[in-house]
Amino acid sequence: MSLWDDLKKKAYDANPELAAKAAQALEKARDLAVEAGQKAAPIIKEASDKAAGYAQEKTPVLKAQALKAIDDARQRRAKLQEQARQDKAARAEMIRTMYDVTLTPEDVNFIEEPFNHFERQLMFFVRNGEVLESEKRNQTHMDAYHSHQAGGGTLWKGTGTIAGSSSTLQVSARNVQEHEFWVRLENGTEACFQLNNNDVRIRPGQHVSMAFLRNANQDMGQMVALYNHNAGQNYVTLSPKGINQQFQLYLKEPGIFNANEVNGTRDRLLQALGKRMDQLARYMALHGDRRGGQVIDVQPE
Repeated sequence: MSLWDDLKKKAYDANPELAAKAAQALEKARDLAVEAGQKAAPIIKEASDKAAGYAQEKTPVLKAQALKAIDDARQRRAKLQEQARQDKAARAEMIRTMYDVTLTPEDVNFIEEPFNHFERQLMFFVRNGEVLESEKRNQTHMDAYHSHQAGGGTLWKGTGTIAGSSSTLQVSARNVQEHEFWVRLENGTEACFQLNNNDVRIRPGQHVSMAFLRNANQDMGQMVALYNHNAGQNYVTLSPKGINQQFQLYLKEPGIFNANEVNGTRDRLLQALGKRMDQLARYMALHGDRRGGQVIDVQPE
């Protein structure tokens, strides 16, 4: 017998009438609680339905407002670019604001913000899903380099020197770890991805968001980051320098007279790309986890 049962028995033995009344009062209180719960349930459901309906009504409005803000910024940038062709001050303002964004990562429409570099425009998009398989394996890549040097010399009236030709073959081997993993995307399809990155750590069952970058006039994109929601870890799969090389944004080499301008332009580009990658990681952390019931899967335009 538990301590509580023992106390109830002693109370009943001491005063059976009082104990019976207490039991009746407790039973009545339970009935009232059940009745109150039954009455409150429809009210709670109605309030929940109204809140959900309100959210559904507001979502398109908020998205329209966000997209309008992005479009306004695009139009302002286009005007500055046009003025910059003839106005030195306008060009300076265009360069100063070239990498600015209108929205913050907290806004679900942040992913719609393009990345602008002078006349070039890049777009981000995100895919979310569950890891099905993950495998890393080492691959050996052989590189060969061949050089050939022809012979030469002089010969005059039977005398002189002639050198023979020579060939050189150099072979080198390098190990590359390839990471292949399968993901079940939000639309139910399964897709395979490959990375040459030792740092990315994922395992089956974990939920990930993958960020891709594409040219504004193309549909295909290059993976630039992966966020593991279970581990709370973000991995950069293509660095700002890699993005610059891959998309050939600014590859100009500095010369004697323009070194400061060229280096300054490249440094600003890389810093802006690094900042956008940090913002993208926060965006995926906030909006990319489907386990919470909210699915964000933005389709490219």
